[in-house]
Parts: sequence; structure tokens; C-alpha cells
Amino acid sequence: MMLHPVLGVAGERRLLLGNEAVARGAIEGGVEVAASYPGTPASEILETLAEVAEEVGIYVEWSTNEMVAWEVAVGAAMCNKRSMASMKHIGVNWVIDPLMHSVLHGFNAGLLLVSCDDPSGHSSATEQDNRNLAYMAEIPILEPSDPQEAKDFTVEAIEISEELRVPVLLRLVTRVAHTRGDVVLGELRRESRKPEFHDDFYTKFVLKKGFAGPRVIPELHRILHEKLERAVKLAEKRKLNKVKGGGGELLIVSSGVAYSYVKEAIEDLGVEDKVTVLKVEMVHPFPAELLRELLRDHRRVLVLEEGEPYLEREVKLAAFDGKCTVEVHGKLSGKIGRVGELDPVEVRKAIAEMLGVEVEGEGPSIGELELRELTTPRVISFCPGCPHRAAFYALKKAINKVCKGKHLAIGDIGCYTMGMNPPLRVQQTVFCMGGSIGMACGAAHSGLDCPVIATAGDSTFFHACIPGLINAVYNKAKLLFHILDNEATAMTGFQPHPGTGKTAVGLEARKIKIEDVARACGAGFVEVVDPYDLKRCEEVFAKALRYEGVAVVITRRECAQLFLRKLRHKGLKPSLVVVDEELCKGCKVCINQFGCPAICWDQEKDKARVDPVLCIGCGVCIQVCPFNALKWGERR
Repeated sequence: MMLHPVLGVAGERRLLLGNEAVARGAIEGGVEVAASYPGTPASEILETLAEVAEEVGIYVEWSTNEMVAWEVAVGAAMCNKRSMASMKHIGVNWVIDPLMHSVLHGFNAGLLLVSCDDPSGHSSATEQDNRNLAYMAEIPILEPSDPQEAKDFTVEAIEISEELRVPVLLRLVTRVAHTRGDVVLGELRRESRKPEFHDDFYTKFVLKKGFAGPRVIPELHRILHEKLERAVKLAEKRKLNKVKGGGGELLIVSSGVAYSYVKEAIEDLGVEDKVTVLKVEMVHPFPAELLRELLRDHRRVLVLEEGEPYLEREVKLAAFDGKCTVEVHGKLSGKIGRVGELDPVEVRKAIAEMLGVEVEGEGPSIGELELRELTTPRVISFCPGCPHRAAFYALKKAINKVCKGKHLAIGDIGCYTMGMNPPLRVQQTVFCMGGSIGMACGAAHSGLDCPVIATAGDSTFFHACIPGLINAVYNKAKLLFHILDNEATAMTGFQPHPGTGKTAVGLEARKIKIEDVARACGAGFVEVVDPYDLKRCEEVFAKALRYEGVAVVITRRECAQLFLRKLRHKGLKPSLVVVDEELCKGCKVCINQFGCPAICWDQEKDKARVDPVLCIGCGVCIQVCPFNALKWGERR
């Protein structure tokens, strides 16, 4: 059996994804408990650990949501086990409550929170910068610029956390988390610590001083500030903030992936002797004294960072406190755009402008121009055979039948969000995980004169929808809660959840049924239906829309991509649907109303045509065609 890439010996070089490098760093750092909830761009961290968990002796779990993942990590750290919780940036929002409590406690073991931020929102509903959240929590932040540092800083963060007895946040962005790079492996640290409970809150303030509650909170807050002061000294000791170069009048302050762009731009422009770069690796607490030392020789500062102008504000504050008269340029000054990902070309241009260097060839390349000519802008769509397309199609027909198309459908984030896009256009808005059912409850009580519908996925239901469902039942809302169950956390890579009957490491687990939970929450109408059965599906939706109370409809069918994966593993191919050209009238219902990407238009024949490469043989389009022109072709 081939050795897993993250299990090489010290000194070996491996090509690792940034997230895989974090997983290797966790192993090198002695992490014994790791928890997460799937979310791009963070998912591969726990997936990698799950693949090697048994071999390296780590407990790994996909938790029901990010808050639970963090609480699992805190509980293990409280019992002397180095622990880590990893998640995407939005997932950290769920962690705020237990995080703000845990920073006031002190454990014997390192406790790491990994946030993978997503500038430009490639796979997210926001592009929030979690350096601001860690600033609020008053905990140290480390930010790697490449996969090598992603591994190394994971180890550093765990050790700093343990020394300071405070959680540490490791912040990655998409271009680090999902970049592959050459990584030199370090020594593996695999020791199993004896589980022993220890918490400073209990041992120092309850047992020894005999008090807790309001009297102790200010004292714990003061201790937290002392820990941050020690963090500054630790950063100096560990040489986490580095000064590169030392010439010219321009000082560039940068961190994370932005530093990689800065380094490349300086080399391309040939201005190594004209700039000094402060590479900030421990972003919080900010190295103010080091900056002020550099400002003695520099009067112009360019701040380049991924995300919000976090460093730029720190630079201005440090300069003001040090009575340094300097020009600070960055996102706040308009030198760099404030939204979306930082562009290497934009970085190069900003440095050139600050130095008065002419830059050639900054326009789009010939390849980019050709690509623009060849591609057509289009909305993202459900995959061919996706059960969600069939579910939304049936729901739309029921809405048209029961209430003449008038409705309000509120969704949360997942594959089913594409139900907002043409041609289906059922869902009208999208919010956060679990937000749909709570907001639908408010809409239902607003007096709106049309049916209110909430949509969520199976993994999302377990993540965050149960309290909202209980609230809707308890407060007597009239609404339809549509749960699209494709038996996986599909959008982030098919990770298991409580409804799949599998754990993160592939062990059999009790399969928790959504319908059982819905009934236990008090929902009076609960139906499970196969979305590929359009007639039955439409009938159930129609009944649910008329129901006076909370109606729960679960459309359950395995994700089409999982189905294809299983077929390929068996060496099989899917059945195919074909067009009977004698019966096809060119009405385009299959294209304009159903919208399966496997069905295209033959302009020469004025007929629909099924692409055999894309078709997975779900057969739903056969039910859609009003003229029976779509038929089974080769059955496999």
C-alpha cells in the first residue's frame, strides 16, 4: 500500500495542498483530537486526518456543526489532549459564544482554531475576514503565506497556545488552503497524553479562592491581556515577524498569501534595493514596536493584505502612538481595491506606482482575450440527474396549482441554493445555515397572503434547523419546510453526517432519520417522497401547501454524483435517454422549464437532443415531456 502523502518521514519533500499541510502540522504538533464541519475551503483538513487517523492515533470526527466541533476540541483540551477544530470562515460565526468563554479558561494542552477564509466568496455567501473576530476574542492569530508555512505555523500555533494557555487562531485563505506546494516534513510527534481534567477557572478561582461569577470575570480578562503581552514576546523569540530587505524609502507591510504576491512583484520589477518588507506572521497582537523601528527610516508605507484593511489600521495606530509622520497607503486610501480577492497584478501595479516604476504588459494576455471570446457567461446549475432539480420542478408545479404561482421561498446555503436560478426560480432568497426555517416562521406570522416555504438540505437540517423547526411548531406557524435529502454533505465533497450512518473515518454509526426528528419536534405533517417520482411529489407538495400548520416534506434521493461514482467503481455505465424525433415538437419544455444540462437544442433539426456524455439516465425528463418524445434508449 502506498504511504499517504502526509505520513512521510522528517526531511522528505512532499507536494501538499495547503489544507493537507495543516493536517500534517497537526500530526507533527501532537494533536490527539480533531473536529470539524464540512465547508469549502476548509474540508480537506479533516478529510486528510480522517484518512490517517487510525495509523497516527488521532480521534477525528465530523461534528453536527462548527459550534459542536469547537466544543469537542475544548472538552478534549480541558482533559490534557492537544486539540484542533477547523472550519470555513462563516463556520467560525457559530463558534463565537463558546470561543468567548474558552479564552478566559486555561488548559494544559494546546487548543487551535483553524479558519479558512474565502475572499471573493468562491464557495460562500460572504467574504468576511476572521482576523477581526479573533481580535474581538483577544487571541493570537498566525497567518501562513504558503503550504510550507501552513504546516509550520500549525505546529507553532499549538505550542504557543499551550505555553500561553489560550486558544490560537490559524487563518488561511482560499489561495493558501487550495494551493499545492513543496513541503519539507518535520518530525512526527505522536505521544498519547494521560487524560486529566484541568481548567484554570476551576483550579485557580473556584478551589483556591473560593469564588466565581461576576467577581472573577474582570480578573480573568486581566489575565487574558497579560497573555497577549506575552504573545508579543513569544513572537519575537520565535522570530515570527520578519524584515526582508532594507533599502529605499518604501516600507511594505504584508502577511499571508499577499506576501507571496509582494515577493513575486518585487522580483519581477527588479526593485529589491528600493523597498523594505515587514512580513507579519503573528497578525495579532500586531508587532507595533518593530514597525515603529522601521518607520524611523521610512516615511511611506504600502500595506498589502488579503481581506479587510486590518493590518492597515494597525499600522496607522502604531504610527500615531509612536508620533511617526508617515504616509500610509492601502485599501483605506484607495490604492488597493477593498472587495474580492487580492490580485497579483494589482499588487505589482501598486508597488510600481509607489516607486515610480513603469510597468509594461499589464493588460489581459492573448490567452485571456481568446478565452473571453470562446466562453459564454452562464448561471451555475444543478448537475444532470440531480434530484434537487426534480424536487424543485415538482414543487413549482404544486405552487402553480395551489396558489397560482404566488409564494415566498426562503433558503439557506447548499446545492439547493441553485433553485433560485432559471429556469426553476422557486427559491427567492438565501441566507445562512439553518436560517431558512427561522425566517420562514417570521414571514408566516407577518400576515403575508401567500404560502411560505423554507428549504434546507439534509446535512443543514442536523446542523442548525432543529431549533427553528421546534420554534415554528411551538409558535403555530403555517409553513412548508422542504428538506432536500441527497444523503451526503454533497456541496463540500460528500462528507458523512448523522443521516448517512457513517462516521468521518468510515465506521458504521446509527442512522438518524430526518422524518423521525421532525415528528419528535411536533410537526403534524411529515412525508418522505422520491423526487424522481414527479406525480407523487407534486401531490405531496400540494397537500403540504394546504396544510394548516407546519408541514415537512423530505425529498430523498441519493446525489447523482455519488450514484455515478458507485457505478464507475463497479465498472458500469448509466442508462441513457434518447429523443424520438418523430414525436418531438420542439416545445423546449425539457430545456426552458426543466433545464437539465444533458438536454440541448439541435438547431439544424429544430429538435431537442440528449447529450450521451452528460446523461445519467435518471429518466425524470421522460415524465416532463408533454409529447412523450423522450424515451429510454440503451438500458444498462
